This record gives sequence, structure tokens and C-alpha cells, in this order.
Amino acid sequence: MPESGYTGPEEGGADQQAEQKIVGRRLREARETLGLKQDDVAGALGIPRTSVVAMEAGRRNVTALELRRLARLYRRSVEWLLGETTTAGSVDNALYRATADLSEEDKEQILRFAQFLAAAGPAPRPGKRNPPPPPFTAAGEEQEQGSP
Repeated sequence: MPESGYTGPEEGGADQQAEQKIVGRRLREARETLGLKQDDVAGALGIPRTSVVAMEAGRRNVTALELRRLARLYRRSVEWLLGETTTAGSVDNALYRATADLSEEDKEQILRFAQFLAAAGPAPRPGKRNPPPPPFTAAGEEQEQGSP
């Protein structure tokens, strides 16, 4: 390997292909998570659908500008799309999609449950006991005197 650390196309070809496959998998996962079609992405980027297919298959390089636009479209970080981080907020996206069509009353109930879980702290480990969680009160509600 040269001193600069650069690997030319002959030396780094396999690495580049592997990286393109990772990016392609991430692009497809992000698109499918949002329920978008390849045609939707192609239209948003102003490129042919076949280019989206090739990017997701790891057969086409993604330009820096396309990567930035894709990150915005998919609501993901560029780092995640490049495979440099493992957290994508996919749980957040799934929660958003799952609750998007619920009534306001149902959304409030889910929020109260999430606050309850957050107040309860981490799940107990086998063989260890966690202290009891603090009493739950909904946002903006006062606790009655004498109640736990």
C-alpha cells in the first residue's frame, strides 16, 4: 500500500464495492421505512428510476449532492446512509408511522404510556431488583394529597 494510505481502483475495488452495497442497503431500507416507491425517489432527485435501482443495488456511486438530498428525503443522517453509524432513528420513524393516523385522544394515551415507561427506568436485570418507579402523573396534572 502506498504511504499516503490511498488504495487505487485495483487495490480498493473490493472495499469500494462492499461500501456501495452497504450504502445501497441503507438507501433501500430508508425508502421502504417511509413507504416510498423508487419512482417517488427518482422524481424527488430528478434522476431516472433506473439510477435509484442501481444505487440501491450498489452498482452506482451516489454523488455527494444526491447523498445530501437522500438524507433529507429519508430523514436520516448522511453518516447513517454511509454505514458509519448504527442508529438511524428507525424506531422513531416506526412510532411516527404507527401513530400518524390515530385520534388525538389515542395519541395522548400513547404519550402517557411512554412517559410511564420513561419514569419506570431501565428494565431490571436478571437477579437484580430495581427500586419501585416513581408515581406517574400525566403532564400538567397535580397529584392529590395523600395519594401515592
